[in-house]
Amino acid sequence: MNDIQVVVFDLNNELCSVETSIVYKIEKYGSISLVPQMPDYIKGIYNLRGKVVPVVDLNKRFNLGESEVTKKTKIIITEKDDQLYGFMVNNVTEIINLNENSVDRSEAVIRLNSKKYIKGIGKNDGKLFSIIDLNEILHNEEIKEVTTVLTENVN
Repeated sequence: MNDIQVVVFDLNNELCSVETSIVYKIEKYGSISLVPQMPDYIKGIYNLRGKVVPVVDLNKRFNLGESEVTKKTKIIITEKDDQLYGFMVNNVTEIINLNENSVDRSEAVIRLNSKKYIKGIGKNDGKLFSIIDLNEILHNEEIKEVTTVLTENVN
């Protein structure tokens, strides 16, 4: 069995994680520019060394309430189809290695969630947390909508 490495993060006191293999970069929360006509869960766009990165507010996306920006707020950046996406989280708490035995990927857990972005439930030091595939958070139609709005407003 293989170990997996995950970034554990906080969303309004709910622990979640993402496998490090899909993380492009973790940035401190910086200046986010608002873009008109974006869905409400899109916080805005972030400039990462000249690249335009749409930023998803994961608290809003998961209906966990408003995000309060603090010194601990981070943006986890992933890449999908040559486009960078940022995911705003309250805090990155740790990066850990999980033994595959510490991950529940059973059909019951996945079906219970019925969301394709839940890859399993991780267990570490008595804590449970969802393992999320951030690249599956946005559906294809939403990606098209975001891309269209960005093209109209940024170029």
